[in-house]
Amino acid sequence: MSVPFGAFVAREHAAGRLVVQPRMGFPAPEVMRDGLRRTHDAAATTVGTLTLDSYTRVGDLVTAARALADGAPLNGFPLVTHGPEVTREVLAGVLGPDFPVQVRHGSAAPRDIVATLVAAGLDATEGGPVSYCLPYSRTPLRTAVRHWADACARLAAASGTAHLETFGGCMLGQLCPPGLLVAISVLEAIFFAQHGLRSVSLSYAQQTDPAQDEEAVRALRLLAARYLPGVEWHVVVYAYMGVYPRTPAGAARLLTSAARLAVRSGAARLIVKTAAEAHRIPTVAENVDALELAARVAAGTPAGAGTEDTGIHAEATALVEAVLGLDDDLAGALPTAFARGLLDVPYCLHPDNAGRARSYLDAGGRLQWADTGGLPIGPPSRAARPHRTGSAGLLAALSHVERKFDTPPPGRAGAGPDRSAMTDTPDGQLPPPLPVHLASPVTQAALRVQHQVLNAVREFLGGEGFTELLPPVIGPVTDPGVRGSKQLDVDYYGHRYKLMTSGILYKQASLLGFGKIFYIAPNVRAEPVETCSTRRHLAEFHQIDVEVAGASRAQAQDVAERLLTHVVKHVLATVPGELTGLGRDLAELTGVLSGAFGRTTHAAAVARLHELGHPQSPDAELDWAGEELLSRATDRPFFVDDYPKGSRGFYDREATTEPGVLRNFDLLAPGGFGELASGSERESDYARIVTRMRETGENPAKYGWYLDMVREGIPASAGFGLGLERLVRFLTGLDAVWRVNAYPKVPGLVAP
Repeated sequence: MSVPFGAFVAREHAAGRLVVQPRMGFPAPEVMRDGLRRTHDAAATTVGTLTLDSYTRVGDLVTAARALADGAPLNGFPLVTHGPEVTREVLAGVLGPDFPVQVRHGSAAPRDIVATLVAAGLDATEGGPVSYCLPYSRTPLRTAVRHWADACARLAAASGTAHLETFGGCMLGQLCPPGLLVAISVLEAIFFAQHGLRSVSLSYAQQTDPAQDEEAVRALRLLAARYLPGVEWHVVVYAYMGVYPRTPAGAARLLTSAARLAVRSGAARLIVKTAAEAHRIPTVAENVDALELAARVAAGTPAGAGTEDTGIHAEATALVEAVLGLDDDLAGALPTAFARGLLDVPYCLHPDNAGRARSYLDAGGRLQWADTGGLPIGPPSRAARPHRTGSAGLLAALSHVERKFDTPPPGRAGAGPDRSAMTDTPDGQLPPPLPVHLASPVTQAALRVQHQVLNAVREFLGGEGFTELLPPVIGPVTDPGVRGSKQLDVDYYGHRYKLMTSGILYKQASLLGFGKIFYIAPNVRAEPVETCSTRRHLAEFHQIDVEVAGASRAQAQDVAERLLTHVVKHVLATVPGELTGLGRDLAELTGVLSGAFGRTTHAAAVARLHELGHPQSPDAELDWAGEELLSRATDRPFFVDDYPKGSRGFYDREATTEPGVLRNFDLLAPGGFGELASGSERESDYARIVTRMRETGENPAKYGWYLDMVREGIPASAGFGLGLERLVRFLTGLDAVWRVNAYPKVPGLVAP
């Protein structure tokens, strides 16, 4: 028999132990059971979790059943589809007096979920009529309230110790000022109590500033004590629910901060996140690592002594009182409050949210109101209001925590100059005004390294008999094979021309006059705006383009390998001071010089990513997260050969002995820096090029000048494009390509 969930947490909290809990859900019962068992056995005080899949969340049980039958991957445990009997088998011998288990789901209509978990012998879950409606569905709020009133009644009737946790302390995961999070969490807890629950927990999601978060959790505890008489309750903190750090060290720092927040603020439970959070669904082992890290940090953290009162408690109280004043029954008051704008979640697009309130991050990284709309808390001071936040500013704010924790802390050995001068945003996610950027000592050092890179490239390729040509900037067509980005048009005397995304077609044309050529080519690509936070994308960048008539892939790779080796030797000899001043470990660069580069195939890389738990498609290019995982696992550059047909442009030659496989390659840098170069043997046969164009969805009529040239005959060739900014970023060790570009244009950000 399991101890009641709330009673277990209360007992451990009274003993001074923080309860830590994963977000863990797997579709296969045997894997789910193993996850629960290993959570129980972790070196921590834990409770178990069954996190449900997205189909079950939205009530699409037919698709959940079909996916389960087909063996298709699901992102959680399909509780309703498996049913009570299978779920009891998963829990047998794990659920017990020292290990309660909670179901986590995300549904605005949880009737079937509650019925199944009760039938399986469980009595703890989470959610709420507001928090599982507005962020996750388009269900009308009044309908969600009815669903949740029914769920509460069913849960309370099933067990007098049933436990329900509010999700109201999250609300979109980020950019919601703490007073509103606290108020919604309290209101949902009161709703639960009004509908029969006598054991609840109130959530608060870690936000952007630890002192502000600690003040908010203390306010949440005060209000719970005031508004929940006779109800057993505790506070649960969620590790940050927004854009998560991409590096293992950054993720560990953020989880450490969350554990300290939980202890210092008096919370009883912490729901953790893992180092894999930004990339994929975490493995069982990664969940256990996160639980044990949080437990170690909590054990060494003393309780907090209090924080400055900046008004969060007063603001949350005003919001709660305004809603309670509408109707004694929150089933009626909550929809009315949102209809009148008395509750209004910034940036929430649900039709029942007023959408007049807006928030922003101030210069210190604290969440503030920019516009309170109809909230009963008064407007923000005029002096505190910033300019209206645009899309780039919003994306920067959303990535603030990621950048803050992925950036190594100041003061480490070799950290070099103060990088804070580079940015006008607290986290350095976006470039500052151009004069500030160019005056930064970091920018200046990086550009001196770039200057020597260009010297080395010209020295090496010139010595190898290459001729440097100046590439075109516009043309009637450009490279169609660039993933995710859009081409930009210009009016050329009444004709629609393209800005060059790549000079590949012109490189092939150049071989009619020269046997070995290279460009230092500007490229313009309208990358998706979400790539502004990847650290590896620019809308305008430069590429070292190399092409050799009559060459094979192996010969092109040999040029690329010797070129990179020469560049590394050159910068180590000419600008070692700039590199060490930027904090670069020169030993890591010296490793590039120690022997041949690695080799693998696309198929082998996909298999390795699957072993690591990363869902890489075997029919597509390696995605950015996959590249980073492979790159972090080595200390040497390496080539990835043989990408599948359909993943690259029509000009990459298909292998005659392996249909469907291209004679191409990528060159990846070690240390998580990912792709530096892409190349291939080029297709030169007219009929095969036209066929490939049609296979890739291109209209051959657009490529008239190119196909006329191919019909007349062009040399077979091989070559590659090596990204200049990515290369300099790798050499300097800086955290983003915009830092090594003199006039950076980050996707989505208008810049000179």
